[in-house]
Amino acid sequence: MGGGNLIKDVTAFPYFLRVPINFSKSLLLAPKIPSLAVVGLLAAQFLILQSIEGTEPKCFLNVERPHYSTSLSENQNIDAIKLNITSICNVSQKYTQLSASIQKIQNNREIKAYSFVNQRRSPTTKSPNGASFRELFGPCRKGISAAYRGTAKGYVYLENGKKLAVEGNSGKFVAAGCLIGAQ
Repeated sequence: MGGGNLIKDVTAFPYFLRVPINFSKSLLLAPKIPSLAVVGLLAAQFLILQSIEGTEPKCFLNVERPHYSTSLSENQNIDAIKLNITSICNVSQKYTQLSASIQKIQNNREIKAYSFVNQRRSPTTKSPNGASFRELFGPCRKGISAAYRGTAKGYVYLENGKKLAVEGNSGKFVAAGCLIGAQ
């Protein structure tokens, strides 16, 4: 059984004759193209297609709903409405620069309760495609409810030199038990 050749009976014309045909194991198992060459060809094809199609850079803002910050209250004794924003891209970014605001409903109108102008954040080495804005808050008076929404608009500056416009909001207005006064 451990021989180098395989012998297989094959029925030939006429059907009643059986003719033995020898197949060499090494011939059957040997690749026609060396595996290293196949890997190289696949890599070259991938690189060529990447350069032709390219990944079109896309970025967006995840604007969370404004909320009363219990951590600021407990750790720094500050009553505040906090706004968290993250810029997320499908490619690496240098930084994100934006202006944001916390909007509120007052007398059945949407007004700007607090503004954050020209805020700039860089991504971390752990997450090169995203930058987080976690220190945006407006002082408020606890015990008085108001409905808030977050908005943001700005640019993401990518590692490849491109600049992409981004904007977003937190959606519908949501009530929080703290009122931001006039800024």
